[in-house]
Amino acid sequence: MLSTVLNIIMFEDCRNQWSMSRPLLGLILLNEEYFSQLRQNVISSQPSEKQSAMAQCFANLMDAIERSLLTKNRDRFTQNLSTFRRDVNDSLKGLTGVVSGTDMMS
Repeated sequence: MLSTVLNIIMFEDCRNQWSMSRPLLGLILLNEEYFSQLRQNVISSQPSEKQSAMAQCFANLMDAIERSLLTKNRDRFTQNLSTFRRDVNDSLKGLTGVVSGTDMMS
């Protein structure tokens, strides 16, 4: 479920990020090790010149996020997620022959 939601946010036209961000934070907090593996898979699937930018996108996603589902924390995560999505899409625009999101998440 975590990889599916993240895949939708990163690689598809996600019109309602707010409704996706709420369960995503809970899934990340419940599955931190799996999220770390997904993050590494996505980063390593990028060309070497894009890997540091993608790593920074993921770092920014979790910046100032606490291990709680308090409203303030969830709101901050939603803001971070919006920036994350924009930055990931900007980074991927420069790639030719981008691997599909599903392939990156496997």
